Amino acid sequence: MDRSLDFILAVGALIVGIMLVAGHGSVFMKGGNTQQRKAVYDEKKMEKASGVALILIGIATGIDSYTQGLPAKLAYIAVLVIIMVVLVYYLRTKCKK
Repeated sequence: MDRSLDFILAVGALIVGIMLVAGHGSVFMKGGNTQQRKAVYDEKKMEKASGVALILIGIATGIDSYTQGLPAKLAYIAVLVIIMVVLVYYLRTKCKK
């Protein structure tokens, strides 16, 4: 059961990531204070950056579904943290208008 949830999450992240990178996933970028976000950030750059991050998270989750043991799980968590830190840094520095 645990592996099937990993596969569902990995496939979902990959599909949404590809849609965002292709420019057809703007529906996934809704929410929050949209007017303020549009005034400060470039929406297309945000979509592409979020899409790349989701694709990387999907790949990492797919690989993690085949690994076992504490070191592999800690490495998976470290990879997720690195992806999120890089995404936030990129959004705050490169995606501003």
